[in-house]
Amino acid sequence: MALGKRYAALPEVCLVTSILIFVAWLHEAYLSGIFVSISFKTFMMLIALLAIILPRRSFRIYGFIPKNLRFTLKWSSAFIAIFILPAAFSIAMSTALSVAKPVELSLLSIVLNVIFFMFFVGFVEEAYFRGYVQSRLNEVFKRRWRRLFFTLKVDYGTSLLLTSVIFALVHVVNYWNPAISRWEPTWWMPLHILGCFAFGCVAGALREASDIYVSASLHGSIMTAYTFLSLYTSELILNVSLFISWFAFFSLLAYFFHESENLNPRA
Repeated sequence: MALGKRYAALPEVCLVTSILIFVAWLHEAYLSGIFVSISFKTFMMLIALLAIILPRRSFRIYGFIPKNLRFTLKWSSAFIAIFILPAAFSIAMSTALSVAKPVELSLLSIVLNVIFFMFFVGFVEEAYFRGYVQSRLNEVFKRRWRRLFFTLKVDYGTSLLLTSVIFALVHVVNYWNPAISRWEPTWWMPLHILGCFAFGCVAGALREASDIYVSASLHGSIMTAYTFLSLYTSELILNVSLFISWFAFFSLLAYFFHESENLNPRA
């Protein structure tokens, strides 16, 4: 019976994700500008919601309703601050020292970019991958493992690894689109894909310990910080700022998982 459920769940998420990739190719082929990304992310969000609503699955089980609102707000805010504050400081110092890149963005453009990366990238992608895909696979794969790495502990299983693989492979569309005969591999493409897998594992672990909002806050703040650092600062300053953020993030992970474990004690 369990094997039969796996044969149903795995093809389901693979089929839905394949449709998503096909739609992404069509969007790039027939649309242009920022509307491509917004339109596609809206479609992705719709697919995630329909995949939960139509089979009458639980929004709480799928991570859309926080297990503990105070915990979610606390750690979502912490992870946002860890990446946004060092980036803002780096940009401010670069501007004060007259070494910032000559980029002029209006306040409206800055706000719209923040909304795009925090919601359309961070939240929507986490709603689909960690909300729908990982939760769907959790229904058929036991969370049999406990130790994530070093001393960090969270219940997780094959579903986390499979979701991370799917998340990583989907990013191949950044380099390949057969609809417009585009194939643009670069030397950093394998590093990008591996990085996506690693991030998927981290985001998946956060999701197992909490909900999609914590991982979405992390995802969105990373993309927001990276984008504005790329626009305004040098590569050195960008790398130093992100290194500080990642160091602070991993330094706090033990506290995050410990607090989560206290909220959800093992039977």
